[in-house]
Amino acid sequence: MFDVLAQTAVEGQLDEINQKVGKLTELTDGLMDRLIAFGIDLLIAVLIFAAGKLILKMIKKLIRNIFTKSGVDLGVAKFIDSIVNVLGYIIIFIIICGQIGIQTTSFITLLGTAGVSVGLALQGSLSNFAGGILILVGKPFVVGDYIIAENVEGTVKKIDIIYTTLTTVDNRTVKFPNGTLSNSIVINSTNQGKRRVDVPVGIGYQEDVAKAKKIAESVMKSCPMILPDEENAVVVRELGESSVNLEIRMWSATKDYFDAKFYLNEKVKEAFDQNQIDIPYRQVDVHLVQEENKS
Repeated sequence: MFDVLAQTAVEGQLDEINQKVGKLTELTDGLMDRLIAFGIDLLIAVLIFAAGKLILKMIKKLIRNIFTKSGVDLGVAKFIDSIVNVLGYIIIFIIICGQIGIQTTSFITLLGTAGVSVGLALQGSLSNFAGGILILVGKPFVVGDYIIAENVEGTVKKIDIIYTTLTTVDNRTVKFPNGTLSNSIVINSTNQGKRRVDVPVGIGYQEDVAKAKKIAESVMKSCPMILPDEENAVVVRELGESSVNLEIRMWSATKDYFDAKFYLNEKVKEAFDQNQIDIPYRQVDVHLVQEENKS
């Protein structure tokens, strides 16, 4: 009787042990399967990182080649390169997270929300940044050009990613936001090798127009900055209220524009004075009426 009970107890314990061993075996087998699957995902993630890094390197090289051919400023090229680098690694990171089973939906949503918030906060700066890229790539002007925009004119001294710096003729510094500059009408006065100098001058209605034109033409032809092969002329521009308005139209090299203009202004005045050609000026006649004493 005792032996039977002991045998039954031993068999029960053996069954219990077998059940625990079976559960442990199932757990071990599941863990191994998960470890193998994770190892495969990790290997794929490493391959994705290597491939992504190689593709990113190729994209950056392509962008650098484009910037080199376009003559973009080195500092700007490096700045764009760093932005592309950061964005590329963010994309690679998101792809890897999706591969190893990490939910990326919330991460992408959070990243998008943060991007929108930053974009709204830096709207003006981003507009200037985009304008700077357009200016540097499109090259409507370069450093050293004399431009006129938004009723401001001056020589371009520096083109940054956010601002363009001008120096006026009286040596004042003007910083233009690139966003405004890229959306404005910009007159580039120096990107051509030659420029026409227009100098208006008025003469009285009683003067001989042909004689005045001949004198002005003589002054124009004596100018050392004239380009003689161009269509230089003296014309009657308009009949004004108090004068016949002539205009000297002389071509010169762009670099000589202001010197030529100042020369013509001075010399035509001297020539007209020497030949008694009247240059009228605005004046006001005041008539006083004296009333008789009625007392």
